[in-house]
Amino acid sequence: MKYTLEIQTGLVSEPVRARFAMLIPVLQGMLYSTKRQMIEQCGGYDAITFETFCRIYNEHPGDYGICFEYAVHDSIRAKQPSIYAKVSYILDQFCRIGAKAESILFGSEKNGKQTILESAKSILTDNSKLLPGTQARPTFLKRHIDNISLAMRHGHVANNLPSSIRGVWKADLFLGNPDSDYWVATTLKTNRLSIEPAPGLRIAMYPEERPNEEPRADGSLILCPLPYNSEFMQLFGATFQIVKHIISARGKMPNLVALVYFHDQEVAKWLTDRSHFPLVEILAALESIKQVDLLGQAVQESAEGDNDVAATAPIPLVHAC
Repeated sequence: MKYTLEIQTGLVSEPVRARFAMLIPVLQGMLYSTKRQMIEQCGGYDAITFETFCRIYNEHPGDYGICFEYAVHDSIRAKQPSIYAKVSYILDQFCRIGAKAESILFGSEKNGKQTILESAKSILTDNSKLLPGTQARPTFLKRHIDNISLAMRHGHVANNLPSSIRGVWKADLFLGNPDSDYWVATTLKTNRLSIEPAPGLRIAMYPEERPNEEPRADGSLILCPLPYNSEFMQLFGATFQIVKHIISARGKMPNLVALVYFHDQEVAKWLTDRSHFPLVEILAALESIKQVDLLGQAVQESAEGDNDVAATAPIPLVHAC
């Protein structure tokens, strides 16, 4: 899977330039979710024009959906204040392993992407220990990481894992402190009601249900609500709609019924005036005119294959709790 993470780092102060900034992850998410074979038939990523792209694109559910796993993962690694501070607090006060938080992306390995598994192995040491959610001895994580990866797809492998870490294959992240070398399996859900406890899971993350919701223990799990900001998501949604309307018009300017707001029209005109240029060149041109302090980006490359799925993960500007 290919993840594009967009972290809001500034306020929306310039509506048109803010939309230019958001166009980049929206267009990238759509481009990389399109089957590679179709892109190659049109000359490849470097050659396909925006107009041609509009004719071959078919929306994938992941194009708009929040790529929650990688969003949280990269926020922690980038020390994004509100999320990093909360995770560090939980690791220190609830898990007692210290506050120097680090994250290992693991959830995408459920799809068999070996690049994710190898990345996890490179971070772990032979002494890395996994703290289970139950009262049991820590387990050497690296020793079991291959079987944890296989357990999601093969029941007999899951049954051979130590009972104290059963269900650890449901983890999306391993959070830990590299100094103490202790780690905890973490599940991420976009809805708290979808959380399923398991002996191997220690932390559950989800978007907060009310402002300033605090972490708390719930049975064997530590619940970690993450902050949410509607303004950023509204900008993301508006920009996504601009692109969708242009695609519906096959790369031409949509009518005023589709785009009634001036800022949306101005952005759409800029994009459609350049529809005969390669999309990657349009993306490069957007870099110089976007609101420069709005977003920071991180990308997780996908493995080769025609069935790769791309997802764009917007993360709002939030205040530390």
